[in-house]
Amino acid sequence: MSRIFEALQKIQSQQTPVVPGAETIPPEPVAFWTEQREEELRPTSSFAPSEPSPRPSLTSFAPGLNALRQRCAKPAWKLHKDSLVLFNEQSFDRCAEQFRILRARLYRLREKKPFRTLLVTSAQAGEGKSFVSLNLARAIVHQHERHALLIDADLRAPKLHVSLGTPSSPGLSDYLRGDADEFSIIQSGTGENLFFIPAGRPVSNPTELLGSTRAKSLFERLNTLFDWVIVDTSPVLPVSDATVLAPMCDGVILVVGAGRTSSDLARTACQELRESRLLGVVLNGVEDDAVGSPYAYYGRSEHVRS
Repeated sequence: MSRIFEALQKIQSQQTPVVPGAETIPPEPVAFWTEQREEELRPTSSFAPSEPSPRPSLTSFAPGLNALRQRCAKPAWKLHKDSLVLFNEQSFDRCAEQFRILRARLYRLREKKPFRTLLVTSAQAGEGKSFVSLNLARAIVHQHERHALLIDADLRAPKLHVSLGTPSSPGLSDYLRGDADEFSIIQSGTGENLFFIPAGRPVSNPTELLGSTRAKSLFERLNTLFDWVIVDTSPVLPVSDATVLAPMCDGVILVVGAGRTSSDLARTACQELRESRLLGVVLNGVEDDAVGSPYAYYGRSEHVRS
């Protein structure tokens, strides 16, 4: 992982002013790496006629994703353009290409050891983890017949519902408290194979809820429905939410903000995740010249620029 910290040290002199408490939306991520298809659910056996009818759940509903799409919430998303990367096959967008590279590397890693559920966290607030989570999920569903679920598990400072322009509740916290079922918290967007679970109503005990058996059971059921499950959660250093959720996920991505996070903080964050499967680090908001790796690329008019 020395490449990560060499890059961080090289760009630390380019610190940018930060508004306290605000999570910036950096323009481009650069990934440095350290290291099935959809399954339909089987229907469970029916209950005896004398017993009351159970509430439908993800494990009792067939045939899986199609049934979920019919039953889940369908609010009209009003996407916030400042939070989105343009994935347009007819034109070249450099930031979109970085997410395609990130997507391709994840697929290569998955060839070695199958995994579906990714936890996305950062060392501290304001490094763009929600931006990376959202656009990685969108990059995945822009592939043919790929389905992704994006979960806002940052119960302390949720932002994904703002980017998608959708209500924040009912959501994950409501389900974990027993106030909502799976179908009411899962949203289906229009025109994309992207599904979303917002954070839900504010709670005073987020760590306890995220570490509950109810949360673990939900993650296990969702894991069988989607090609990818992307879980955005709180920064790893200020609170323990990420380390609580990490064992429920197949892998972890750490987002590091260029010019924001020192190499010492990045190392500490990696240490906090040492018992998890840390797949790699995304260095977010970095300029090409800052990491010393300029490259040429082709735009729509075949104009080459380095």
